[in-house]
Amino acid sequence: MVIILWRYRNLLSSAPQSLAGEQKATECNFTMMKPITWLRKITKRGGQGYPVATLAFYGPDDKKASKAVLGIILSKDSEVQLHKWFRESPNADLRYDIKLQNAWIEIIRREGVRSVAMIEEINGCPHEEGQDYPLGEFCPACPFWAHRRRPLEPPATVLTAIATYRQDQWETLLAAAADRDTMDETWEKWNAGIEELIAGLEARSIPYVRVLLDIEEIEQFCEEQGIPNDAKARSNLAIRKAEQNAR
Repeated sequence: MVIILWRYRNLLSSAPQSLAGEQKATECNFTMMKPITWLRKITKRGGQGYPVATLAFYGPDDKKASKAVLGIILSKDSEVQLHKWFRESPNADLRYDIKLQNAWIEIIRREGVRSVAMIEEINGCPHEEGQDYPLGEFCPACPFWAHRRRPLEPPATVLTAIATYRQDQWETLLAAAADRDTMDETWEKWNAGIEELIAGLEARSIPYVRVLLDIEEIEQFCEEQGIPNDAKARSNLAIRKAEQNAR
């Protein structure tokens, strides 16, 4: 099953040039450009292939960012490398800290990034569900976000997360699933469908990450939420795991 991580739109095309290569062509221009302008400019280029960088911001409200997260995905099979920053001053907005902007650009260039996805709007609470507060509840430290959704119109970028299951747990999953009648009888058949899906994503140069769901965490999640173990529940769990890993 496919889940859209951070609700981005389609990103990648097949252009081969990396931002490290672009640095040589624009070195003189960059010295005259503000770091945030450079980041906006590179984001507007759209998809250029892997490696991919994502940059998102979080805060107690939608005014100032208290947390910044830079993710680096080196290739289609790579896990996301996360770099996180937290503000020291309650009045600081990390989005417009020039030292941090230069640090992000340095990492982006060092990793040879080709595609950058940046959401400049505050993308929700900086605290992590399941770690800083219980799953399924609102963050007590950030009441502003209790009944608000994250930005609905982020930049034109897509990162697709694919929920996957262990082969040795497939029979257990079938036995526990409320929607067994709609699922493939064997892991091999299900996996073949996933590989076909992935081939389609790769043909269109769309980046993706695999989200492994363990049968025990699925059952625990469904029990906590009071919902059946079906496709919708597993999708919601996969979305949560993907978003938490991205923070």
